[in-house]
Amino acid sequence: MSNEIRYINTEELDFDPENPRFYRLNDRAGSENAVIEEMLDDESVQDLMLSIGEQDYFPGEPLLVVSSGKKYVVVEGNRRLAAVKLLNSELLPPKRKEKSVQLIQDEATYKPTRLPCLVYKKREDVLRYIGYRHITGVKEWDALSKAKYLKELSETFYQGADKESLLKSLAKEIGSKSYYVGLLLTALKLYETAADKKFYNLHMNENDVDFSYITTALGYTNITDWLGLDDRKDLSAENLKEENLEKIFAWFFVRDQQGDTIIGESRKIKDLSTIVANEAAVDNLIKSKNIEEAYLYTNGHEEALDQALDQAESRLRIVWDMLLNTNSFTENHEYRSGEILSIARKIKKQIESIREEDE
Repeated sequence: MSNEIRYINTEELDFDPENPRFYRLNDRAGSENAVIEEMLDDESVQDLMLSIGEQDYFPGEPLLVVSSGKKYVVVEGNRRLAAVKLLNSELLPPKRKEKSVQLIQDEATYKPTRLPCLVYKKREDVLRYIGYRHITGVKEWDALSKAKYLKELSETFYQGADKESLLKSLAKEIGSKSYYVGLLLTALKLYETAADKKFYNLHMNENDVDFSYITTALGYTNITDWLGLDDRKDLSAENLKEENLEKIFAWFFVRDQQGDTIIGESRKIKDLSTIVANEAAVDNLIKSKNIEEAYLYTNGHEEALDQALDQAESRLRIVWDMLLNTNSFTENHEYRSGEILSIARKIKKQIESIREEDE
């Protein structure tokens, strides 16, 4: 590393395609336009533009860069670089952001074209600082970004280490616990397995994935067993049952026309952990796509029937009470009541028939 801050032209500074925050971009991570679009969507880049445009770039926060041919890759400071490149018009915003960015440019007093940088020889020289800043520091990454960073750390510094030593070392690097590091890396393994298979051609993409759902699911032994994992720290996932992983992604992240997923809120993952331990309940979930209905099957078919009849009777009593307080009815009300009566008769007839056979 050079001991002095060097001012480098922004045209010589490139975004870091390996930045953990750019995971949604996949093969487009090296594209400046893709990076700008991602940051304008998810990052406070416009706030940075306003601040830099009004007060100029603060020299006390140099970019951390690595030499790359005749240019430099910004390993730390990509948001700041994006803000400056937009301010000085080196990069153009996506069309849907043109007006807001133009307003900031018009009002800006400062539009830097050179930025303070600390130059490193190798990316790994900066890697540990990045973790301190974005995992234990104030600019915290999301769980998937943390997991990708931990994977890069392990591949850069700990190749050949046994699992327990690896997890302890990584935990020490980021000031966390071994089990949490193992959980993140195992969840990342599942995510990358699904991503490599194009999410099994489900109607979803990487932007639909809430990584925290995967880490939460791995906290339940029933789910790790069902997926074929040794535990929540099974980094290699050698015995992974991909047919079940596909189901998890379908239940967690595929949305219907109303924008709802089968799992709904993350608290329902606890119910799913009970469901996957029962084959009949899993079969029902595949068929019905309804967590509540599938959960009825977790205590056996007969008890599920008892609960379903209880719920039906309770609902019909509510309907009866409402009828007593209503003075006008529609043709649809009459039709629906007839349908309910027809189904009720079929239920009673089926039960009577089976009971007669048993007797």
